Amino acid sequence: MGEEGDLGAAAEQTLRYDLSLYGFDISKVSFAATRRTSLIIGPEGVVPPMLPEARKRNAERAARNKGHEFDSYENRPLQERCILMGQQRIPMMPQVNDNNELQIVQGQGYVTLLHEINHDIRVIPTDGRPHLPQSVRQYQGNPVGHWEGDTLVIDTSNFTGLTNFRGSGEKLHLIERFTRTSPDSLIYRFTVEDPETWDKSWTAEIPWTRAKGPVYEWACHEGNTMISTILNGARVAEADAARNAAK
Repeated sequence: MGEEGDLGAAAEQTLRYDLSLYGFDISKVSFAATRRTSLIIGPEGVVPPMLPEARKRNAERAARNKGHEFDSYENRPLQERCILMGQQRIPMMPQVNDNNELQIVQGQGYVTLLHEINHDIRVIPTDGRPHLPQSVRQYQGNPVGHWEGDTLVIDTSNFTGLTNFRGSGEKLHLIERFTRTSPDSLIYRFTVEDPETWDKSWTAEIPWTRAKGPVYEWACHEGNTMISTILNGARVAEADAARNAAK
């Protein structure tokens, strides 16, 4: 038997971190077959310029938090607090990191979107009901859906001012369209409008491909446990700065 801490012959076999052993080989990732270089469709091919009022609103929002980033957990980003991750935000934009899978489940009167990241579930009624009253605001808005032939159309409004998609405000309105193009692919198209942010709507289109394998369990333990440490660290830094200033 070796000394304590000596793994001996087992070291080479156990001290490995090979993702391919678990089916995560990056070379096996499937990509949509397209040569397009932009998500934006339409003659301009770019997001419209932000209105002056919107630029002012976003500058004021950033200024309010500047210097107060560590005052409270409420000053920390939604993603850091495990509330809303980048991949689950709508409209759903491509991400370069992990946990990008999305499972779509269709039932009687509903379609459900299950995100791998944050285990977020978005339930969309397709029974013809109207939107919730404008007084009811949600991070991901209030979605209602309907079918246009084989295309699922989701209309979402009632966002909060904290949603902030590319500088948007509470008037953000989103139309998403899901159209299957083959057994293993679909087109995700969304149109964004916000009269308080852009002077006209704009549309983007993203091809999706079917992924093989299950949607894995995911948990945001880091954010759930580290917020107190982040804030405590800020208090220590403030105390150190005060002591140095008093010297």
